[in-house]
Amino acid sequence: MYPAFSMTHDARSQYQTIGAVPRTTDVFGFTVGRAYYRALLRQDVTKTATTYRGPVLIVHGDADDIVPIKYVRQAAANYQHGQLHVLSGAGHGFEGQDQRQALKLLDKFINTK
Repeated sequence: MYPAFSMTHDARSQYQTIGAVPRTTDVFGFTVGRAYYRALLRQDVTKTATTYRGPVLIVHGDADDIVPIKYVRQAAANYQHGQLHVLSGAGHGFEGQDQRQALKLLDKFINTK
């Protein structure tokens, strides 16, 4: 559900080196420190995640203003057994009808595997 495949790109855009990272900073309401960025700056979240070879369901809104859909489409193309469902007009963190639709997709995915 609205996976954070843009994390590596976002971190590298914000901080070029670990020395540029403040001792603590806020990430979506969570206080994190250099250890968070040290690990993130060294890896490629999408590359690591897409090494998984089992079945994958990705549900993402095309109006997500936190994780641009281009990162999700790139990741989805690299999963061997991936399914991408794009919810038209849905943002980050599904609510209402978007949440109900996402839960139906998840239920169907889980119960057919």
